[in-house]
Amino acid sequence: MKSGSSPTKTRLAALLLGGAMLPAYAVDPKGMPESGMSFKDYDSNRDGYLSLEEFKAKGKDDLAFKAADIDGDERLDRSEFDKYLTRKASDQAKPATGTSGQPKPGQPPAGN
Repeated sequence: MKSGSSPTKTRLAALLLGGAMLPAYAVDPKGMPESGMSFKDYDSNRDGYLSLEEFKAKGKDDLAFKAADIDGDERLDRSEFDKYLTRKASDQAKPATGTSGQPKPGQPPAGN
C-alpha cells in the first residue's frame, strides 16, 4: 500500500509546523503560558514597535528587552518579538544543567 506522500515529506511538514507553533507555546519566567499575549497586546500605542516602557508594562525586564532587541535600535518590531518568544520556548524546553551535565543546584535530576 502506497500513500500520497513520503515519510520524509511528512516528517518535514511536521517539523515546519511545529516550529511555526513555538511562539504560541512560549512561557514567561514564572512558567505561565504567554499564548494569550500577542504583539498587539504589548504595543499599547499601536505604532508597530515595542518600547522598553511597553515591554516593562507587561512585567518584562530590561535584560529581556535588550536580548530581544536584535538590531539594537532600542525598540522591538514584530519579528524581533516573535524571535524572542521562540527563544524563550526553546530555552524552557532545555533541561537545566550545569556545564558538567549535572543538574544545577536546586534542580531535580533528569527523569524525576
